[in-house]
Amino acid sequence: MDSSDAHLERALEEYNQKVNELEPQGPTEQLLEAYVNRGCILSMMEYRTSAMEDLDSASELIEYLETDGDEVDAGTYVKTYAEMGNLLFEQGADPVEAYVRAGLRVSKLNDRSRHFDHRSIVRMCIAVTEDLIDSEYPEDTEPFLRKGMSMVMTKRDAWSMNRYLELLNLEAEVSDARNDPQSAIESYARAIELGTELLGMEQLEDPEELVMSFVSKAEAEDGLGLTDMYLADANAAIVLLEQMLEFNRLDDTEVLISLHHDMAGVLMKNGRIEEAEKHLMKAMSLGVHGASEYMNSQTNRSV
Repeated sequence: MDSSDAHLERALEEYNQKVNELEPQGPTEQLLEAYVNRGCILSMMEYRTSAMEDLDSASELIEYLETDGDEVDAGTYVKTYAEMGNLLFEQGADPVEAYVRAGLRVSKLNDRSRHFDHRSIVRMCIAVTEDLIDSEYPEDTEPFLRKGMSMVMTKRDAWSMNRYLELLNLEAEVSDARNDPQSAIESYARAIELGTELLGMEQLEDPEELVMSFVSKAEAEDGLGLTDMYLADANAAIVLLEQMLEFNRLDDTEVLISLHHDMAGVLMKNGRIEEAEKHLMKAMSLGVHGASEYMNSQTNRSV
């Protein structure tokens, strides 16, 4: 057993004891906290059924206490339902009801809320938004996007700026999922501006996040028939991917191959046959000969 497992085992024993001591006393805020804490520990230990039982008990206790006129701490409230939503999502069940309940009070979270600090609030907002998009509930992401952005959008430290980049891309995904490509393009443009700034500062944590901004913006532009804008953004994504490939930071060349094929198709439609053929040759070189030979050919062309 490693140290982290041992720590979780000790914490579980502690909260088992607390729950056993508090349950006979009836509904109390202390019992609620014990259920939530034990549920989170059980979740980390991957005892998902037991974790959900504790969170269900916490939810019932929240309803009981608030019916009695006591408003539960926003951190405890959000943690209960965000954790429930995450467990449901991981098990392939529908998380939306739990996440919607978490969203009712996410705006009230601050650095003094129980179970959260500044960074964990932002990370939770990102994770919930991703789950809701994947579960096809983009309309329910708004409180999480708004809260996450409010906590990072004016900050200039690298961590906050990278999280803001993620949130802008998610905001754009939501717009796209809600059939609003123009708003998606605007959000992707802001993400590209921020990501490019981080790249210039050498503080961009994940270059693929910026690649996604360019690729997704290009796809939205293609759908609206904005060919020149599409070609510019798709080409910018190719340049970034080639730089990643050169420095062994690209694990899979599939996206790069696909971009070359897509650009070739658009160029063909617009009668730019020679340019299209260049992209097809690059895609073929990547697919047949692999990344190493492809980069050698690019280097030789530039000499």
